[in-house]
Amino acid sequence: GISGLSAAWRLTQAGVACHMLELETFAGGTSTWGEVGAVAHPWGAHYLPVPEREARVPLRLLDALGVVRGFDAAGRPRFDGALLCHAPEERLHYHGAWHRGLVPFSALTPEQKSEFDRFRGWQEKLKLAKGNDGRHAFVLPTMLSSRDPAYLALDKISMATWLDREGFHDPFIRWYVEYATRDDFGASLTQTSAWAAWHYFCARRLTSDQLKGSRFLVWPEGNGWLVKQLLARVPLTRRHGALVTQVSSNPKGGVRVDYFDVSTRLMKRIEARGAVLAVPGFVMRRLVGDVKPPDSSRREGSAWLVANLHVTRPREAHVVWDTILHDSPSLGYIDASHQLSPPRDRTVLTYYRPYVGDDPRAERQALLASRWNTLTSDIFLDLTRVHPKLVQQTERVDIMRWGHAMPRPTPGFLGSSPWQESPMLDERIAWAHVDQSGMALFEEASTRGVAAAEALARALGTATGESWL
Repeated sequence: GISGLSAAWRLTQAGVACHMLELETFAGGTSTWGEVGAVAHPWGAHYLPVPEREARVPLRLLDALGVVRGFDAAGRPRFDGALLCHAPEERLHYHGAWHRGLVPFSALTPEQKSEFDRFRGWQEKLKLAKGNDGRHAFVLPTMLSSRDPAYLALDKISMATWLDREGFHDPFIRWYVEYATRDDFGASLTQTSAWAAWHYFCARRLTSDQLKGSRFLVWPEGNGWLVKQLLARVPLTRRHGALVTQVSSNPKGGVRVDYFDVSTRLMKRIEARGAVLAVPGFVMRRLVGDVKPPDSSRREGSAWLVANLHVTRPREAHVVWDTILHDSPSLGYIDASHQLSPPRDRTVLTYYRPYVGDDPRAERQALLASRWNTLTSDIFLDLTRVHPKLVQQTERVDIMRWGHAMPRPTPGFLGSSPWQESPMLDERIAWAHVDQSGMALFEEASTRGVAAAEALARALGTATGESWL
């Protein structure tokens, strides 16, 4: 995934030769992509919000790729306008009608508008808020956020509790906030830390006016585009179909990595100076044996369904990138060809559904047991409410089931000492994964990968020069 590729990018830049072991036939983790069909399409992460100045690692990558086109007088990055999401960005189907954007202002009552304005007031206030340490309350990467107890106290309650406490009871505003928590965390309001929910709304302060365009960087294959750029630029040896079973210290120095080679059906071993484990916490704990795992390795993961519908249909007058359905178990779908010109009839619609039940293990088991035809029927049942001819227009449906798509930032996820865990598991083994942050965001993944790489390089006595963090 992004963490492992970012670690390899940093290490190879420091002159360290890297060898990547990957169980799957593809690279990228939940940022992988597909190319079968009329247009390339994502299998997971499908956009990157424009990074703030503090997000030094992703900005370094985007600068190297030519996506960043300089900085303004205030030090804010400028981006290639062709890669910013084309208008119109999103639409919402609400109470039988389409509305541009995520908020159907024309359909809301004066009382609903007042409550929404009050929520936006909180958002603007907390975006600018700083703690007693001079840091913004909410920053990406999260490790740069304020340690002020006044703001960290939000992590002790759920976002549902915070909304209740502040008198936000209208069903629409609660749907609006929960759409955000389902989108980024695969979690409901009751399952999401209030700190994490406010981080979603307040950590990104760049506005559309400042950017002179969208706040989202978008490619047909989603963040798979970034994966492809990393793979093309990082000189590492890759081995797919490698099921790593153990990573341990070598008595002669360095580490031993034991893995099962799927192609030959043989156990094999690599001896190396060090290792970065870019895997979820539940996998990492099984690999390192006697090493005491950090608390963040025990986060619960949310299951997701991602489906790609290959369709041929007359183009609508205003082609929209993101389509959202109110009162749907899904997050809707995106049109993978939205950034392409000219518009086309054949395209791929990527549909996302998080499973937000209170028992993630049961959700995973149910999703794993579900057949393709059952899942496809559920998708069409959801979408044909607004697209009655979709079944006839669909040529093919491909489905990906992600058992641990992302960690859930439940109340208390920051712990008693936020952001103080070392990426080093022992003298020669580092861990890099969004489980460490509790948020599955590109900024977190890339930063965690670089942090692990720099810590491991120091342990190996390898000079890296100025830190990228």
